[in-house]
Amino acid sequence: MVPEELSCAGCGRTGAAADVVTGWSVSRLPRPVGSDAPRTAEQEQLTMHCPDCARRHVRDLEARLDP
Repeated sequence: MVPEELSCAGCGRTGAAADVVTGWSVSRLPRPVGSDAPRTAEQEQLTMHCPDCARRHVRDLEARLDP
């Protein structure tokens, strides 16, 4: 579930829940493989990045890949 107000972890930019469709990246920690325990508060915490920061992070990741 996406919160009503988004806040970018990279630059602090804010947006509304409807802005997710414009390219915001919203993620949370994965559950351990095979776990059937309820998610912890830490696993429920969302990390959000605006479209500009999400694009920058993808480019940083791609730059580290071997050609």
